[in-house]
Amino acid sequence: MRTPLERCPGLSKHWGIDLYVKRDDLFPFVGGGNKARKIIGFVKQADAAGCDALVTTGGVQSNHARVTALHAAARGWRCRLVLHGEPGVLQNPRGNLLLMLLVGAEVMVVSPDGISQALGTIQRELVAEGHRPLVIPGGGHSLTGALAYVEAVSELRGQCDELEWYPDWLILASGTGTTQAGLVVGLEQLGWSMNVVGISIARRNPRGEEIVEEACRELREHLGLYGRRKEVSFRDEWVGEGYEKAGPQVWASIRLAAALDGLVLDPTYTGKAFSAVTDMIESGEITRGARVLFWHTGGLINLLAADPVHASLSRR
Repeated sequence: MRTPLERCPGLSKHWGIDLYVKRDDLFPFVGGGNKARKIIGFVKQADAAGCDALVTTGGVQSNHARVTALHAAARGWRCRLVLHGEPGVLQNPRGNLLLMLLVGAEVMVVSPDGISQALGTIQRELVAEGHRPLVIPGGGHSLTGALAYVEAVSELRGQCDELEWYPDWLILASGTGTTQAGLVVGLEQLGWSMNVVGISIARRNPRGEEIVEEACRELREHLGLYGRRKEVSFRDEWVGEGYEKAGPQVWASIRLAAALDGLVLDPTYTGKAFSAVTDMIESGEITRGARVLFWHTGGLINLLAADPVHASLSRR
C-alpha cells in the first residue's frame, strides 16, 4: 500500500530548498496516517491468534484508537477503547472520537492514571464473555508498530530511485517514538545516510530520546543488525504547552503549508513538526538548496476537530 512522494513547489520556492512530502496522510484506509500503516501488523497478529476483539488506549482524538475501531468494525469484532481527555467529552463528540462511536466502539474516558487498571478490567471482562481480545499498546508502541516503518523505508527508497532524488534531511512528528525508530533502523538496514529528526509533540528529553533509543535497540536485535548505528535526534523545542496544545507559531505553519501548496497539517502532530522545519530553515540549520523530506504522519481529522477560534485568534 504505497503512499505518494510529492514535491511541494510553493514551499520549496518560498524557502529556497527542495521539499518533498511522504504522504502517509493518504494511506488507503479511512483517515490515513502512520497509525493506519501500523495497524495492519496488529490485525495480522490478531488473525493469527484467533482474536475477535481489539482493545487499546489513547487520547480522545487518538488516530491510533480511530484506526483500531475502524478495523475492528470492518471485521465484525468487538472494540473497547480506554481514552483520556476532558470530562463530558462524550456528550459532544467530534473528529476521531465521533468516528470511533459511529462504528460502535465501546469508549471509556478516564484520567491518565486510571488507564492501566481499566485496560486490565476490560481484558478480563471480554475473556469472561467468551472473546479472545488483543490488547494493543497505545499509539502502536511496540515491535509490530515499529516494523511497519522499517518496511516503509524500503518503499521510500524505491520512490527516490524512480525520481533520482535523495534527501539530506528527513523530518517527522514523533509521539510514542516507534515511527521514528522504524525509520532510523530501516535506514540503517539499507545503509542509507541522511539526517533524521523527530520533532516531539509531547514528551520532553531526556526521556523522549531514551524511548526512541529503546525502540531502536529492540528492532536491531529482532532484525540482527549489528553494524553502524545512526544517531537518534529527538527534539523537544517545539512541544509548547504539551500534547494537543498548539500556539500561534504552529497555526502560522499550518496556514503557510495550506496556502502555498494545499498541504493540510494539524495542530497536534504535523503542524508542530512543520513549525520546526520553519525554524530550522530560518536559523540556517537547514541550508538553502537542501533536499528535505517531510514525513506526513496524518492529522486531517485532528485539524477538523480543533476549535476554529484558536486558529483565527492566532492569525498574524
